[in-house]
Amino acid sequence: MRRQGPDIINHSNRAGEKAKPLKLAAVSLGCSKNRIDTEEVLGYLAAQGCILTDDYQSADLIFINTCGFIADAQQESVNTILEMIESTSSTRPRIVAAGCLVEVFGEKILESIPELDGAIGVHSYRELDRFMRALFSGERPVVINKPGRVYHTLSPRILTTPAHSAFVRIADGCDNRCHYCMIPAIRGPYRSRPAGEIVGEISDLLDRGAAEINLVAQDTTAYGSDFANGTGLADLLEEILELDRDFRIRIMYTYPSRIDDRLIKLIRDENRICKYLDIPVQHSSDRILQLMGRHYRRDDLEKVIYKLRRMIPELALRTTVMLGYPGETNRDFLELLNFIEKQPFESLGAFTYSRQAGTPAADLDGRVPARVGKKRLKELMLHQKQISRRVNQKYIGQRLPVLVEGRASKKQGWYYGRSEHQAPEVDGLTYFFSRTNLRPGDWVSVKIKAAGPYNLLAGMPVPIDRLPR
Repeated sequence: MRRQGPDIINHSNRAGEKAKPLKLAAVSLGCSKNRIDTEEVLGYLAAQGCILTDDYQSADLIFINTCGFIADAQQESVNTILEMIESTSSTRPRIVAAGCLVEVFGEKILESIPELDGAIGVHSYRELDRFMRALFSGERPVVINKPGRVYHTLSPRILTTPAHSAFVRIADGCDNRCHYCMIPAIRGPYRSRPAGEIVGEISDLLDRGAAEINLVAQDTTAYGSDFANGTGLADLLEEILELDRDFRIRIMYTYPSRIDDRLIKLIRDENRICKYLDIPVQHSSDRILQLMGRHYRRDDLEKVIYKLRRMIPELALRTTVMLGYPGETNRDFLELLNFIEKQPFESLGAFTYSRQAGTPAADLDGRVPARVGKKRLKELMLHQKQISRRVNQKYIGQRLPVLVEGRASKKQGWYYGRSEHQAPEVDGLTYFFSRTNLRPGDWVSVKIKAAGPYNLLAGMPVPIDRLPR
């Protein structure tokens, strides 16, 4: 017999028991953009009176925001759901699957996991009220809608990350249509967020203690492409910089062929924009790039990287590449190794191809055996480790502003933080010893003493009142 509850926020599990506020816990899987969805849902439901908790055993509802980008992420999402069901079997909260995995599998997700109490897709959070009423009326609701025509923000977010470094989404969806990717099918067409709304959120985050703003989207360089007024990413950045506040901006997820001179000059000339750019190139073989449906070739990549290095000498570049794409030969792989040796990136992430039904790549011939893809991945990352160690040597002797993240160990005095060349969650850290107590969000200036493939070691810090303008 399914559990009953009279309404969304105030509920009782037993007849005659006084209604009580709903206790809500959440799990967010996948990317920073997914985390923002989770934070908006938490913000909305908290505004309705829900009590948020990180104690799953005491929760009345557990909201699991899933990832569906690749097979490994899908499996992690399923495993997380099953583990949560098992670990809370004695308290039996309602457990809801949300997000990308729901978009991939639709109503079948409830058939596959009978213990789930409901499912809601990424474009349906505006219907949370209806969904929650159905959920607490004993139904097993599934709400999956098509994306709207414009960007929609659900509500002010409740941050689940430290307040001093925040992600801000500037658009949703994607129009690139890469042949291996499910994102356009899951997230829908590209929809830019109004600039005024973005600036307003950043201003609010700064009021709440943010010192670093990380701009994210499926493709940040496509910002404004769906607007009729010709607004682009550079225009948005200029509007953000009108805020007379002490913070730095980091740009993530840029598409190589959309990095133009105006954007490069703005990064070069504005001290509050990190000298850092994330450019997921995916591959460097012209043949593989064409099979992937990417809108550039190796020569284009080398030209834009050369221009970036020439115009912004202190720039740090991060990229992501894919191994084992259908048709990838050993020659293609060696070409990729050659490319990252000739165009060394400070940071590089890599993953193996994951077949996604419904994508053009799913029907390609020349499937690469999993063991070959894993072998290439291991070889590439060992190669990149040597490159990162070598390129990080350039920071030795430099004095860099660092945003303090926290204590590095239980031993008093050791801290870690990030320079502008180190993005949160994906890059290395800078470690240092301080005789004075520091707090997360403080700024310090440190001189780099040693460099490894991922992390930097610095000398004693000097506090900074504000960043240089």
